Amino acid sequence: MKKIFYSFSVALFSLAIVSCQGPNNQGPENTDDNMQAINEAFVDEIVVPTYKNLADKSLDLQTALESLKSNPSDAQVEAACALWVSARQYWEWSEAFLFGAASKYAIDPHIDTWPLDQTRLETLLKSELFQQDPAGTIADMNNGLVGFHGLEYIIFREGKPRKMEAITPVELDYAIAVAADLALSCIRLEAAWASNVSDEKAAILAEAEMEPEDNFGDMMKNAGQAGSIWRSVALGTEQIIEGCKTIVDEVAMSKIGSPYYQEDINNIESPHAYNSIQDFYDNIKGVQSVYFGEMNANKPLSTSISALVKSIDSDLDAEVQNALDDCLAAINEMPKPFVLNYTDAKVEAAIEACDALLIKLEEARQCIMQ
Repeated sequence: MKKIFYSFSVALFSLAIVSCQGPNNQGPENTDDNMQAINEAFVDEIVVPTYKNLADKSLDLQTALESLKSNPSDAQVEAACALWVSARQYWEWSEAFLFGAASKYAIDPHIDTWPLDQTRLETLLKSELFQQDPAGTIADMNNGLVGFHGLEYIIFREGKPRKMEAITPVELDYAIAVAADLALSCIRLEAAWASNVSDEKAAILAEAEMEPEDNFGDMMKNAGQAGSIWRSVALGTEQIIEGCKTIVDEVAMSKIGSPYYQEDINNIESPHAYNSIQDFYDNIKGVQSVYFGEMNANKPLSTSISALVKSIDSDLDAEVQNALDDCLAAINEMPKPFVLNYTDAKVEAAIEACDALLIKLEEARQCIMQ
């Protein structure tokens, strides 16, 4: 089951007093104008493009799995696996901002709960109800039987695409239904943050009667105004940092820490695709992108949290950037695949790097909110 733990370092935050005063302090530059620009760039340069690409790749994945019906081949399975990995990366990047639609509509637990409940899955695939109506049955499924990990179990084994001959017809029906459900959830994420979506996506949402009730993109851009869930521009910016902190803590104590400390292979995310370490890396890469102000940015943009922190305390900004680099490097140093090496000493080093990053992000939050 997907869990969020709070690491020991989080408990220290209540004891820490961060003044952001130092020899390089250039004054309180955290004006509403600066934060407004940060909030707008967050929506336009990070959230919307990430969710759009996630929805596009999910639709491509659905199409690839559907094509296996008429054109079953190992090459088609390999193509589906490649699309799973691609869609998965956009999703893992997006976990740096799980607030908003992903939270309100419970999309995160629906499409990304692990481990997969294999016992219930086997029962499901044998049921007459599922065999008569796979899509309708999947639409009513609870977390733990759908989403990325349901698909992963069907198309991957031991880090490689499964052979087509090993995938049964009923498993393929299940995969197609799960892929359609996944695509629907991803489209809903995009629509809940973007001003508009393609006609194809709008029609999919309308048919499912799942048009989002809110536009979180507009609410973030209009933080502090009537109709926004964020009562001030500053609270909007603070929410962005809190989103980053949440996923860093989850990577440290749930995704990596739970298997390591409990020595339990069942707590490992993406075990069949051998994608666990890439998941962790992409989570932190998403945080770095948010801090820099653009997805996959190599350096901070002027409309970034990094630039704002630097204007107040350049030393602290450098420390956050170094903590991000250290965290990415430590995760990359873990031996792969994680499912076979989750008790290695380098795993603990990665946890400690995440904890260090978490502390620096909290210091950055306090700095701009003073």
